[in-house]
Amino acid sequence: MANVSRTKKPLKVRYNFGIVLLGVIIIFGVVFYRYMKSTTLEEVLSEDREIYVPSFASILGNDDEEEEDNSVATDTDSESKESEPSEIINPVPESEAVSNDYLDSCVFIGDSITYGLSSYGLVSSSSVYASVSMSIAKIETEEIETQYGTMTVLDALEESQPENIYVMLGTNGAAWLSVDDMYDYFTSFMKKLMNKCPDSEIYIISVPPVTSDKESSVETPISNSDLDSFNELLLEYANDKSLHYLDVNSYLKDGGSSLPSSYAENDGVHLKYSTYELFIDYILTHVAG
Repeated sequence: MANVSRTKKPLKVRYNFGIVLLGVIIIFGVVFYRYMKSTTLEEVLSEDREIYVPSFASILGNDDEEEEDNSVATDTDSESKESEPSEIINPVPESEAVSNDYLDSCVFIGDSITYGLSSYGLVSSSSVYASVSMSIAKIETEEIETQYGTMTVLDALEESQPENIYVMLGTNGAAWLSVDDMYDYFTSFMKKLMNKCPDSEIYIISVPPVTSDKESSVETPISNSDLDSFNELLLEYANDKSLHYLDVNSYLKDGGSSLPSSYAENDGVHLKYSTYELFIDYILTHVAG
């Protein structure tokens, strides 16, 4: 009897879909269990935390790409928040008066006008960085007496790092400097000030007016129109740098074009004690929110 050659057929491997699905579910469950085990209940219930459910991509080992995408998105969001300018309203509008204790958080910078705040006892001398001889041209170089010793205003600011800084410069200099020169001195100083005290709230105070007699005086006259032009530049600078601006000049003119003689000492420039009280009231009722 002849031998019959039989060809063996290859075995077919049959996949059971139910077993495959069960395997995927088990893997998913193990990964999710390990994640939940490493996460505290407090973190899971936190309102600011989103629960991360592993995707099939992370199970297969592709979560590096997802983390990179999330990192890029987070960085973009941070940059957009930092680039948003803070809302500044200038001149600072009138608000409910804060207490006199607010002055303890402030430093006042300036010339002889600012120095009057401490000489009249309205502000602590340790909070006034000014002198009678100070001018806008010497603000970066002239040394003053401070609680830290004899040093420049900028060095004192670096030491103290005040919460609030008020700058009023220009009266001592307006008689012999041009508006452009005063502005150059002012902006040079402010640039250094902002570098020294990046976390301080900064207020620029407009230069006060002088009396009409001072405008027409023979010796060292000061023009209110020049002061107005300088103050306009200060307002533009404050808006550009997101700083606060206080329009004390208009407030002290009391509806006129110059400083009322009843507000001024005999020289037509320096302020009487009662005018300084008005000045302080203005500060306390014009604090930026």
